[in-house]
Amino acid sequence: MTKIIERDKSKKRTAIIKGAEEVFISMGYKHASMDKIAEKAGISKKTVYNHFQSKENLFEVIVDGLLEQSQKLNSIKYDSTKSLEEQLLAFAESEISLIDSRKKLELSRFLTLTFLNDREFQRRIVSKYPPMHIALINWLKEAKEDKRIKTDNLLVTAIMFYSLVIGGITWPVLFTEGLNKKSTKPILDEIIVLFLARYRNT
Repeated sequence: MTKIIERDKSKKRTAIIKGAEEVFISMGYKHASMDKIAEKAGISKKTVYNHFQSKENLFEVIVDGLLEQSQKLNSIKYDSTKSLEEQLLAFAESEISLIDSRKKLELSRFLTLTFLNDREFQRRIVSKYPPMHIALINWLKEAKEDKRIKTDNLLVTAIMFYSLVIGGITWPVLFTEGLNKKSTKPILDEIIVLFLARYRNT
């Protein structure tokens, strides 16, 4: 009986999150309401509040899901037996994975617009998570110790890599119909060539 109740709660929670994503995307954070979310999820408003204290709490859970996914994909360990190109490609692809489907692209657009419109809200949400560069910094540190990367500032080097990926691929895709992997590949290859031309220890 307990397992059945837990499964039912889990299904309702999933339905609420899915409904909230759709409402946030279509209406924006400011105009979204718990009433609309309950309606979209096909669940009573009371049940929504039983699972989530507020609209902000529900929004944070959605952000949690995206950032948790990003952090898992970014948890790439340095491997001395693999090429630098292969490992850097994995970091780039983990970033791009946040926009590689229609649903994720719409969520990324929604989050970007929400954060741009409310910087204080953005700072409060983002401050709860580790910096996005931390996994790459750790990777760069080990690659430097292995004498394959040269850099005097790991943070700046990590920022430069993500600036190339985000500026060359992520941002343009946010303002188009979606990700075209075929046209993206040569850009991605060139980003890695440029980055290693500056930071590879030869």
